[in-house]
Amino acid sequence: MKIQPVYHFILSGLFLFSFPQNQNSHRRLDELDPTSIIESFTFLNNGTPTKGKIFLPSSYNINKELPAIYLIDFTEQHFKLATDEFEKVIAAVEHLEGIDALVVSLEGIPDIDAEPRSFKEHYQLYTNMVAYVDKTYTNSSSRTFIGKGSEGGLVLMALFVESSQSAMFDNFVVTDPSPLYTLEIINLIEEGDIPEKKVDKKLHFSFSTSNDRTKCTKLIDLIKEARYPWLQFKSKEYTDSNYENTYPRSFAEGLEYIFME
Repeated sequence: MKIQPVYHFILSGLFLFSFPQNQNSHRRLDELDPTSIIESFTFLNNGTPTKGKIFLPSSYNINKELPAIYLIDFTEQHFKLATDEFEKVIAAVEHLEGIDALVVSLEGIPDIDAEPRSFKEHYQLYTNMVAYVDKTYTNSSSRTFIGKGSEGGLVLMALFVESSQSAMFDNFVVTDPSPLYTLEIINLIEEGDIPEKKVDKKLHFSFSTSNDRTKCTKLIDLIKEARYPWLQFKSKEYTDSNYENTYPRSFAEGLEYIFME
């Protein structure tokens, strides 16, 4: 497949539209703390009402300063569809000693193919969601972006194209990014086309036996060689599992690195 050119744009030019149109739909999490809930909400994305969901831990009742973790989860295009990514992120947070966090995603799993040529559209969707969640649910400015596959590539692209003035996210957990996105980011780094003056970013990058090892290791080496002063970075290759089985471990280990190391 021919690589489409990624959008090079100034993220600060995006206009965020998000208004309080909350539609509460509470569901108990039987397998977790029974006082935790998942709540539905509606925000505007370019004028279109769009449904999201948010996990609120029991501590949210007394603490509105909780960090937020944003999961990007679209329909798989080449692998078996995983329907439990949201639950796996929640479970990973539950295992972090002394840490509570909100977990946010879109309601359902949209049938979207996350390719580099559509980065601007998909990134703006999540910036609009962030604006709504910030206004409605949390007073904390700590935000983590997490995803696997093509969506993981989108998460990684966000890290490298956000400027300090327009940055939405502080931390990034990426597993098994698509080769299309990996190649685009390799090109960005090699061309030096990375916004300057970023501050305090953290990245956990991982890949499995299903991925293009040559491209992934090249990207890891480039990031290490660049020695970005604003980036804390950890990578891991899962040599004993494939794309469909790795994400519960990589999500858990990634979030442990973000919050505990």
